[in-house]
Amino acid sequence: MVNAILGMGRDLPQRLNAIEARLRDLSTQPILLHASTGQDGGQGLSTDKNGLHLFDPTGAESVTLSTIDGSANFNGNVNINGNLSVPNGSISNAALQAPVSPLAAHADASAFALYTGANVELARITVTVPAGFTKAAISATAIMNARNTTGSLDSAYLTCTINGAGNGWSAQVDAAAGNVAHLTKVITGILNPVGSTFYITAAASSGLATWTVDSAKALNLDAMILFYR
Repeated sequence: MVNAILGMGRDLPQRLNAIEARLRDLSTQPILLHASTGQDGGQGLSTDKNGLHLFDPTGAESVTLSTIDGSANFNGNVNINGNLSVPNGSISNAALQAPVSPLAAHADASAFALYTGANVELARITVTVPAGFTKAAISATAIMNARNTTGSLDSAYLTCTINGAGNGWSAQVDAAAGNVAHLTKVITGILNPVGSTFYITAAASSGLATWTVDSAKALNLDAMILFYR
């Protein structure tokens, strides 16, 4: 109370000291240790020593920001309009929706001829890229059996290409007349970007003369493709 004789100034120092003491007490208290929007059961937010809590219209907790371990839990959709940066390896494939998409493909040919000069395409696989994928890892193998029908020693050649680009060829040199040449060619590659479609081919040729059509000529082209984003 104010001393009536000494006036209001008599209590002013004591009041200032009391205010300073209260400010010191407040400065050591956690900010928003306990607070809420005042809504009881239903949409709103609250804070306590464990963190920040957001509630949906049903009263269920939809977001929790923890002050215990720094974690954040969202029980609904999260829209991020900027870039999301996370440590490498922190998101597993199991947590992603279709991170990769495999495809096995096949093409074949039979009863064909082999001609001298440039390799002639015998089989083609045309691949349609699944929506949302931008890269493809490709491994393709061509296997050919071809009888030498020329009547003399000759050679056979086999190659594979991805979108027309190859990596050499396989050859059987000096195949005896009447014998069957066995050739295998493997090609691997990565397309980035992959586009909407691409193709894989197998092509072959002979060395000195045409190997005419017969039933002992067959070719199989098999590809394993892994699409990823």
